[in-house]
Amino acid sequence: MITFRLPSRLLILVFVMMLGALTFIPSDSSAQCPMCKTSLESNRKDSEKAVGQGINKGILYLLAMPFLLVGTVGGLYWHRQRRFEEGQERRRRILEN
Repeated sequence: MITFRLPSRLLILVFVMMLGALTFIPSDSSAQCPMCKTSLESNRKDSEKAVGQGINKGILYLLAMPFLLVGTVGGLYWHRQRRFEEGQERRRRILEN
């Protein structure tokens, strides 16, 4: 089995570049916040809880997705790294005997 392992410096560099790209590239999604506020204020008179709960659930859903993605990638990396280290330990023990 061939394993592909990036050097840690390269991995850190890629991470910093991706974080920088995501941080400094302007996004049109921030323009939607006034729309949500206007929608909530206009619907406050009709039914106070119905729209607010929908907006809150949408925010929680959008918040959960990055955490699930990062958690999944991190868990897969941890699992593969652990298996790699166990294989290295097994090879070392075989070579010692």
